[in-house]
Amino acid sequence: MLEATPVLVGLIAFASVAGIVFVVGRHMESQAAIQRRLSPTNSALVDALPERGTSKFLASLTARVDVKKFGIEGALRNKIRRDLIRAGYFSDEAIRYYVVARIGLVLVLPTVVFLISKILVPDLDSLFNLLLVGISAAIGICGVDAYIARRHRLFQEEYRENFPDLIDMLVVCSDSGLGLDGAFRRIGPEVSKRSPTLGTNLAILGSEMRAGRSMENALDTFSERVNLEEVRSFVVMLRQSLELGTDIGDTLRIYGDEMRGKRLLRAEEKANKLPVKMVLPLGGLIFPVILMVILLPIVLNLMVILRKVG
Repeated sequence: MLEATPVLVGLIAFASVAGIVFVVGRHMESQAAIQRRLSPTNSALVDALPERGTSKFLASLTARVDVKKFGIEGALRNKIRRDLIRAGYFSDEAIRYYVVARIGLVLVLPTVVFLISKILVPDLDSLFNLLLVGISAAIGICGVDAYIARRHRLFQEEYRENFPDLIDMLVVCSDSGLGLDGAFRRIGPEVSKRSPTLGTNLAILGSEMRAGRSMENALDTFSERVNLEEVRSFVVMLRQSLELGTDIGDTLRIYGDEMRGKRLLRAEEKANKLPVKMVLPLGGLIFPVILMVILLPIVLNLMVILRKVG
């Protein structure tokens, strides 16, 4: 069994690499075929086509998935959809990809762990092997949700850093005479350069207002998608300004100053945490090396002296 282990590991590695090469090759082949059908005058469309090829490949995997068969409907569907949008997945097919990812991870991860344990450690106790498979299955069940929650937290930090700049651009647009809907439409491309996901949320906000939704309702859904306390306060402030008829430019300017002050405080807080965070790498990595450099000559001299005495 031990003699066959390198051969099995090699076969598994070869199958994995071959699968990746096959998938990438099919994707590149589809992109090449699409670009061959394009005329030279349609070069502006080329940048949007890679995602279309990827979506076709993913759609082939999820075409037969019916989310209702897995009990995803009603309030549960709305919750998953909201979490996916907050994590940056705006596609209508995101829920189906979510279901496929969870099923695939739950099935593949325990199987891989079981095969590796049987190949590398054939004498492993069956109870311990079952424990490993159970842990891997639990990771597979929670892995997708943990990944989505992590993306949500990262996007929240990104929104929090770029939101004061968004307010400053709104102030400039308001001072130049643009209305609130026109200001959002104007700053959308500029915001997308620094935060594509926030720019997408602004584009959805503009689309909702052009589709006939009121400004108040569109702002409420915008704050729900972003899920940030600063944005909720911003929406409440805008709604009050619209209802009371106050100058939006002055309100935005005051709120922008407050947001920049909060961003400066967060930067100072991170700077104050650096000495504490550096204690562990200094104590665990750098200090032992320095101690070794200092003590090594002394230890060598003691060894020489003891050898001469002995």
